[in-house]
Amino acid sequence: MASSWSLREAARPGLLAVRNYYRVFLFFQAIAIGLYFAYYHLPCIRNAVDIFAAWKASGGLLLSALLTAVAGTVLPESVRTIVGPDRSWSRDRFRKLGWNFLFFAFNGLLVDLFYVLQAFLFGVGNSWSVVLPKMALDFFGFIPWVALPMSVSYFLWLELGWSPLRIGRAWNWPLYRDRVVPLLIPDFVYWGPILIFLYGLPLTLQVPFFLLAFSGWSLAFVFIGSHGLEKSADK
Repeated sequence: MASSWSLREAARPGLLAVRNYYRVFLFFQAIAIGLYFAYYHLPCIRNAVDIFAAWKASGGLLLSALLTAVAGTVLPESVRTIVGPDRSWSRDRFRKLGWNFLFFAFNGLLVDLFYVLQAFLFGVGNSWSVVLPKMALDFFGFIPWVALPMSVSYFLWLELGWSPLRIGRAWNWPLYRDRVVPLLIPDFVYWGPILIFLYGLPLTLQVPFFLLAFSGWSLAFVFIGSHGLEKSADK
């Protein structure tokens, strides 16, 4: 029998993530805002950002995967250790960090390829004729039907072991409702305003700004994606 569901319950993991990691969010948001103003007022920062963006572009997909993995694991876990809430390290935390590093590296590859597809379909620029179609494809196609189901499959793998049969059996509408929708709500709330702002930035500034935003998001993403997963998968 399917369990009862409500929008309030779907939003609950996201609210818990904010309560647990708001210090980490504020840390990366402060750096991103500071970088934005420094880019326009300090030539040395602008030069450094331009050099970083050129280096990232020259490294291709592999460097993009590495930077996304670092932004999704090493940076937020380090900040989490400094500002809380969990300053302790254990073998289990290191193990999960290693798997998350590989997952975010793959995610970085996927996102980069998706951006290449968007540029091919809609062009490059910050006009609304370019930004709106990109956001529509991102929010209503890529995120709910590709990125988040793939992410929940990864969390299932951590819970169930590498058993494609068990993972396949776990997938149904109740699992999508219970695991993807709780990720979808904060994803739209967090990334919606950021992407509108991000697409309007100079291309060189988009790179570090995205990585900082991703660092702020990744801890909440893992927390929400793992929340109650074992219970749902066993149904």
